[in-house]
Amino acid sequence: MGNFNRALRRNESFIKLSAYLTQHGYSFEPSMAGKHPYVVVQLGEGKSVKFFFPSSAGDCRSADNCVSQIKRGIRQRLVSNDNNARV
Repeated sequence: MGNFNRALRRNESFIKLSAYLTQHGYSFEPSMAGKHPYVVVQLGEGKSVKFFFPSSAGDCRSADNCVSQIKRGIRQRLVSNDNNARV
């Protein structure tokens, strides 16, 4: 996991995602599924969101788009009754 943690520290998408989640008080756990990193965000009330993000940025907007997508996913998940939703 050492290489994974080192890679995350350089991943702009993860940096912006973790900053947003920390700022808004969400607990999260980063992990890896094959080639793709993801975070599991705990939303409370037994709800969580699994959010996959790119391991390398495609362009300068990539990290900002990830934050927008996680915001949308959290909003949808909070109004959903499905306890195993993924974004």
